[in-house]
Formats: sequence, C-alpha cells, structure tokens
Amino acid sequence: MNFENDIFRVRELREADANSLFKMYSGSRHSAKHISTLPHDTVEVTLSKIKQWRKFYSENNPKILVYGVAASPDDSVFGLIVFVFNEQHAEIHFGISDKFSNRGISTELCRSGLEYLKCLGVNEVRTHPFVEHTASIRVLEKSGFSNHGVLKNYARFPALGGGLFNCADMRIRL
Repeated sequence: MNFENDIFRVRELREADANSLFKMYSGSRHSAKHISTLPHDTVEVTLSKIKQWRKFYSENNPKILVYGVAASPDDSVFGLIVFVFNEQHAEIHFGISDKFSNRGISTELCRSGLEYLKCLGVNEVRTHPFVEHTASIRVLEKSGFSNHGVLKNYARFPALGGGLFNCADMRIRL
C-alpha cells in the first residue's frame, strides 16, 4: 500500500524506521493503551518486529501486512496500519502517535486503507476496538463502518489490565 497527502504517507517499513517508530508509537504506553500488545521496551524490539513484518511484503498471499505511517515533511514513522486477511473478510487495525491525534489523520488513514483493500478485491472488512475507545469507534463510523454489537470478553488489551475486554463488532461492505 502506498498513499500520500500533504500531512502523511503510508509506505513499507524500513529497518531505519525503528528509532522514530519506537519514540513516537511502539514504545509509548499511551499509544499502546488500546492495542493487543504492550509497548516495546527497547528500540531493538521495534527493529525486530520491523524485520519480521518486512518478510510479509514478498509473500504472494500474506496473511498479514503492516505498513508505516510517516510524516510527509521528514518521513519519520509515527504509526502503523495493519491488514489481516481471513477467508471471508479482511481486518484493518491502525494507530498513530497521540502527538498526531485530533487532526483527521486516523480517518484519512482508515479510508485509504479501505480503498487499498477494495482494490485487492476484499468485499468485507471488520475490526474490533475496545468498546470504550470512543475516538476509534467514531473514526470507524466516519469511514462507513457500522456497529454490529458487542463481542463480550473478546480481546486482550494488556495496558488496560489482565483478562479479556469487550469490543465493538465494527463491519463494512466494500
């Protein structure tokens, strides 16, 4: 996926992105609040994940693709967009540094991700944010998703505590 506007671009991750991604997003406790993993402890952990994710770019039918969200002026990576491919649908997950929030970036990121999936021939996209993450749900609704209910005890959000948390069942037909 490649997307660019005046504010940000979406592109394949590079090993050189580890420092900015760690500082701006993957190492941030605040940014990890509503994702299924804890923040990375070191930049080396982020680098290791980037190396792992880069391997998927060369696969014919990857099950997962992870792209960086970079600031257009300086190309520093401040977030991620993740696509998970299932038999009947795809999933979209995205997150950006809180330093870039409230600028419409997440909505534009989501919409461009949906266009990418549509170009790949995907007909249905789902995602399951924490039910109390109203900002994420609002972005999804602005992007055309509808809420199909609550998935009880569905996902882990380690930064919120132990156990499983309720998630919104957000879906869109493309």
